[in-house]
Amino acid sequence: MKRRKQGRSKRKRALGGKSLFRRRRKSQLWRVQVKRYPVAAPTLRGAKRQVNWRLLPPRLVSASLLVVAGWLLYWFSSGDTFYVPSVRVEGHWRLPEDELLAMSGLQGVNVFWADTQAAVRAIEALPDVESARVRCGLPANCVISLVEREAVLVWLQGEAQVWIGADGVAVPARGNLPNAIVLDAAGSRALRPGDQLDTALVAAVQELERLQPSIRVYGYSDRYGLIFEDASGWLVRLGHDGKVAAKLALLHTVTDYLSSQGTVPAFIDVRYPQAPYYEVQSQ
Repeated sequence: MKRRKQGRSKRKRALGGKSLFRRRRKSQLWRVQVKRYPVAAPTLRGAKRQVNWRLLPPRLVSASLLVVAGWLLYWFSSGDTFYVPSVRVEGHWRLPEDELLAMSGLQGVNVFWADTQAAVRAIEALPDVESARVRCGLPANCVISLVEREAVLVWLQGEAQVWIGADGVAVPARGNLPNAIVLDAAGSRALRPGDQLDTALVAAVQELERLQPSIRVYGYSDRYGLIFEDASGWLVRLGHDGKVAAKLALLHTVTDYLSSQGTVPAFIDVRYPQAPYYEVQSQ
């Protein structure tokens, strides 16, 4: 008996004076206390608030959005902030700015209703314009950038004249075109701005300008094509097509022959290089 009591007392001292049964009961109670007080309670309350927001009447939400959209539409369409007060034009040196603005139809228009594609089509319809680009941005600014058609010839018929671009398109004569070749087309059809001249003819005149730059005025007729007077004052018919260099070389051969013979021609025709001819001037 004494040994048993001594063993129990030793086990009590090792356990801090408390029995194993009592320690087990306390540990079990601790675990139960942890389960009784969950930490997720605030999350549950937040979930309730989210559900309440979602349960708002759909008609109320739709009506609110409709009111806001209507107010924004009214502000965008009626506010002076979004009306284009003026348009900047870039790249023009011959066309009047007022004419460009009138063709674009952009000035004084709400920037949200500005039709830039229609403006480009209207501006490019002008014979003077080779290409155009229109940009509009907030709050209300528009820019027109264009490339004007370069004029290289003056088409003269009496007192009336139009200019011819490198692509053969006739443009209105605006001011002066210094150092340009003049085609006196009194015996030809009238050209109006926007009409198309044969590009081969334009290229032939440009080649003549390079080969004999001293001559600045040429004649033109629908029958004989290009006509000019050479250094001797003789009339020369060149025709409509190209081959300008070959025709000029043939012309020099003919004029040398006529000069050696003392013959004064009324004209020299080299329109057809394989069959040139001349007519002797009547005495």
